[in-house]
Amino acid sequence: MRFKEIEHPFEITGFYSAFRFAWDKLYKFHGESHDLWEIVLVTSGVVEATEDEKVYMLEKNNMLLHAPMEFHRIGSAEGTCPTGMIMTFGTRGTLPAELKKGIFNLSEHDREEYETICDAIGRFLTDEADNPYAGQKIAAELTAFLIRLGAEKAERRLDNSPAAIEYRRVVSAMTAGVCDNLTLSDFALSCNISVSYIKQLFKKYAGLSPKAYYTHLRVQQAAKLLDEGLAASEIADRMNFSSPNYFSVFFKKHTGTIPSEYKKK
Repeated sequence: MRFKEIEHPFEITGFYSAFRFAWDKLYKFHGESHDLWEIVLVTSGVVEATEDEKVYMLEKNNMLLHAPMEFHRIGSAEGTCPTGMIMTFGTRGTLPAELKKGIFNLSEHDREEYETICDAIGRFLTDEADNPYAGQKIAAELTAFLIRLGAEKAERRLDNSPAAIEYRRVVSAMTAGVCDNLTLSDFALSCNISVSYIKQLFKKYAGLSPKAYYTHLRVQQAAKLLDEGLAASEIADRMNFSSPNYFSVFFKKHTGTIPSEYKKK
């Protein structure tokens, strides 16, 4: 008899939210990032979804997954009043890479299965009954669904309108210059577009100012370097802060904790 140990590349550790939405045609949710996985499923209408520099248009039965700490924003598009479901959950480990490569167009069967799982999560989050196996059962169902979905091919299908392309260029420039402590005028010059147009692009696709978005990228990068074990003084030098003390003030302002406490956590 041969024993083969089961691998667990990822584990769902808990659920945070699961709800259905029905938006009017003007609805826009402000951009954000958080340390959770988020799944957006559209059941009718059209949803515009921004994910870092990428802009997607989601239609009926389209699903998009946002990874932890990715900046994202969603809202109604093309004059429609969309409906769908949003769910957030925590994990340990690494989900299938294909899940982060674009949009999935679900079959009717897959959509119904996912809606059943999502509704079960909603009930689990509000149920106060003491059943120690309830969450594990739903997590196993969602895990199996995600593994199967991750074996399929995602569609890149980006919004290639002129404005979305320009937005991608500016965000890519910000990402490339995340350690350089640049200004909005620097990005306008390097991308050969005006400061006022950059502000319009970020209002449309990000829901916050270009300066706030660039700050978000720098906070993310600083946190990543702290996770890698770099000292605050090394990060201040690498990311062109005037001093380690100023870096600590900057980091605490935007995360609520000083770098040394963040490393402990």
